[in-house]
Amino acid sequence: MDRRPDAWLEQSADPVDSALERALTELVDRLDLAKAAAERAGAQPVLGLREIELAPGRREYLCAFDGPAFLCLDASLSPVGDARAVHRAATVSLVWEQLEAEIAPSRLSDVAAGAARVLALTDTPGDMCAAIAATAEGATAICAWRESPLRAIASLVQIDVLLALHDRATRAYAGFVTASEPLVAQQDRLDTGLAAALGDFERGAIAAGLGARLADRIAGAVGAADEAAEEIVAARLPVVGTRPRADGR
Repeated sequence: MDRRPDAWLEQSADPVDSALERALTELVDRLDLAKAAAERAGAQPVLGLREIELAPGRREYLCAFDGPAFLCLDASLSPVGDARAVHRAATVSLVWEQLEAEIAPSRLSDVAAGAARVLALTDTPGDMCAAIAATAEGATAICAWRESPLRAIASLVQIDVLLALHDRATRAYAGFVTASEPLVAQQDRLDTGLAAALGDFERGAIAAGLGARLADRIAGAVGAADEAAEEIVAARLPVVGTRPRADGR
């Protein structure tokens, strides 16, 4: 067993090249089948569809219809009648949407570009330059994660991957803040170009969300997602062969 600290991240990384092409083809095929199954069960067109990965290889599909109305399918494309299972799938989907809104590739790219400008203006090795380079590396890794076409899947595994990548970047940025503190008292003597580049880098990192842990921000959104999931459960289409409980579940 690989016991390196980063081994699980490598194992959870997206496939590349032909393996990525196969994964995307398989995803499209699964979504086509899920859409057809949902429209048969719901007897109306599907307006939205999300594949949810609760664990590697364990999939469910949350389907939205006009109304709004919802239907959850299991991996065999059978409608899910258990309200708790539907609630879980809906919560994961809603948290995923929040993550998508939190991670802006353009702002992460700005961080990497800002870091390059700073490093081009100073060749003095030290903790600050190392922290800037590490922040740029972390921002680039998050950007690549976000732009993968496989992010169409709301994956609990990939949420863990994102949080780990984001923690790396926030720690690197915190290292920059600490290492650059002595420059505050010297800013009047700094080269104006370097001072401006440092300011742009700092503002860019904050705008990209690297000034605070993503896990903390998402934790605050889970409650709202849980409430919204209750509404999805209440609006789900009846599943043939099951009876709603007295409380509507």
